Amino acid sequence: MADIETMPRQAVFLPELLMTIFLRLVAAGCLWFGFRIWSDLIGYGSGGALRIDLLDTDQQAAVACLAVLYPIAAIGLWLRGSWGPVVWTLAAAVEIARHETLAGSFIDAAPTLLAIAATVPVYIALRLTLWLRKPPRTEPNFAQR
Repeated sequence: MADIETMPRQAVFLPELLMTIFLRLVAAGCLWFGFRIWSDLIGYGSGGALRIDLLDTDQQAAVACLAVLYPIAAIGLWLRGSWGPVVWTLAAAVEIARHETLAGSFIDAAPTLLAIAATVPVYIALRLTLWLRKPPRTEPNFAQR
């Protein structure tokens, strides 16, 4: 085993690790919300009361957008794509608008809005931390050879 070459270990940048863990948790939440919306749309969840054919036109439009946006946001957040937080922000805006304009139509609005409200400040704090404290550069300096 002594003749196996080992690569040098890279230092772990804690804010980057925390951001990755946080984005993966939010991605899991987006996938959960997407599954819940799809189960409501096909009549499996909510006792069939929120099937898409039973909803008003404006509710159908909002739920159809969310049924597409949440799984896409989950993929983008999990893969740490730059578009993941953008799609999640769009889905959160549609979700908030849906619950504000159609108040009384949805019984379980509080957990969803609470999850969105808790996610935003944590994301902003982690993003600011990454922006203010960049990891040290470990690139070799070829000019000084």
